[in-house]
Amino acid sequence: MEESPQDGAAPDPRRWWVLAVLSAALFAILLNNSLLNVAIPQIVRSTGASISQIQWIVDAYMLVFAGALLTAGTLGDRYGRKRATLAGTATFGAGSVVALLADGPSQLLVARAVMGLGAAFVMPGTLAILVDVFPAPERARAIGVWGAVSAFSVAAGPVLGGTLVGHFWWGSVFLVNLVPVALVLVAGAVLLPESADPVPRAADPVGALLGAGTMAALVYGVIQVSGHGWSSPSVLGALAGSAVAAVAFVAWERRHPHPMMDLALLRKPAFMGAGAGNMLLMVGLAGTFFVLTQRLQFGLGYSPLKAGLGIMPSAFAVALGSVLSPRLTARHGVRGGVTAGMALAAVGVLVVGVVDGGYPPVLVGLVLAGIGFGLAMAPATETAMSLVHPDRSGSAAALTDTMQELGNALGVAVVGTVLARRYATGTADLPGTAGRSLHDALELADRTGGRAGTALASAARQAFDHAAAAGLGVAAAVVAAGALLAAFLLPGRTPPPAGPGSAHEVETVPADRRSSPVE
Repeated sequence: MEESPQDGAAPDPRRWWVLAVLSAALFAILLNNSLLNVAIPQIVRSTGASISQIQWIVDAYMLVFAGALLTAGTLGDRYGRKRATLAGTATFGAGSVVALLADGPSQLLVARAVMGLGAAFVMPGTLAILVDVFPAPERARAIGVWGAVSAFSVAAGPVLGGTLVGHFWWGSVFLVNLVPVALVLVAGAVLLPESADPVPRAADPVGALLGAGTMAALVYGVIQVSGHGWSSPSVLGALAGSAVAAVAFVAWERRHPHPMMDLALLRKPAFMGAGAGNMLLMVGLAGTFFVLTQRLQFGLGYSPLKAGLGIMPSAFAVALGSVLSPRLTARHGVRGGVTAGMALAAVGVLVVGVVDGGYPPVLVGLVLAGIGFGLAMAPATETAMSLVHPDRSGSAAALTDTMQELGNALGVAVVGTVLARRYATGTADLPGTAGRSLHDALELADRTGGRAGTALASAARQAFDHAAAAGLGVAAAVVAAGALLAAFLLPGRTPPPAGPGSAHEVETVPADRRSSPVE
């Protein structure tokens, strides 16, 4: 087996095939959520699931995914990233089979939780293996592909889900997972190189439980915001529980001789500029998609499939930005490239939100935001990963991925809350249930009919447009804040590779054992 490029050996000639396998794994786990959302009406009709059960079925995946990421990354470093990625893929596939065969909400909920556990091992494993396989000159391009695949999976979900549900039964959204799973398991067993920390840290079960509790409670609280508001007992209780668990986690990790997470990373300006910047970028992206899918369907009258197709150009724009990113970063440095990308993304989100005129302004805004996302994500991610020695790449990737997942949840919660409250304020004078949602207002308008119904629908759409503009304005401001963070904290160039051990070189690893492959 060839040595890692970090050791100065020739790069693996199969590395681009390795990237294809990693991309297939990433595509499967990120596609899953947007596929399910399209199938929810059929699931309700077929299984009799209640609204609360549907919410748990949707949220179980993200809760387990976010809660297990830090532990999964550490276990990958300890036992091997290939093993972790393939085991996670197999677990995700097994959960998909259970979901496919489920005949009730409880089975479907358990299946989604199992899928989330598998995804938690896959996502950091893909990034850690990518960093280990690609030499520094090619790494930014490879991470750009990795980021483009993640964006494409989110944008492709409504299109693929709408097509499947329109022609087959709701279980087809889980059946489609099995194709990339089979590909990854077969090709990955042959192509993926194995690597692990040559001096693995001692197990830290207490840290793992506290870390999982912190993230699961935080993500749960954030998810609940859009439906219950920031002041509800369930939200406040979850956020308070997360804060208590976080304090206990930090205190425990500072005392542990071999902590599962290197807290010194969070004190490094470059890591915070990259990691927090990416998190704020994801807040804007998730919030934009959340608002836009509703606006295209209820405001412009698109079908779910047509709305998905309307969002798709953003994925191709991300790919274009990822192609241009290495050139921009080489000319203007990491700080310049990431700052410019985030600033462009903020402008794009603002255009989507405030410019009237139907779909053409939306298309322009999506293209600008997508290119900006592609320009910023790869150099920011590469910078974060470069601050940790490859022996610790799994745990570093898990921390980076956790921040991105938190950004996803925050984007829906924050922008969704602004949307809901502004809409309720704008429709306070409308009759009946019109103030609850635009969907309810349009149904009431149809039942009312005549001139009164037309006026009601027009007033509700206008209120929604104003609320959507306010929500997307907040999303644009958050992304702009990420650009400022990048401008102040990121280095001009990618930092040199970190020394052995961690950000503060807590451990000394013999030269002949660094980045050694696991046989």
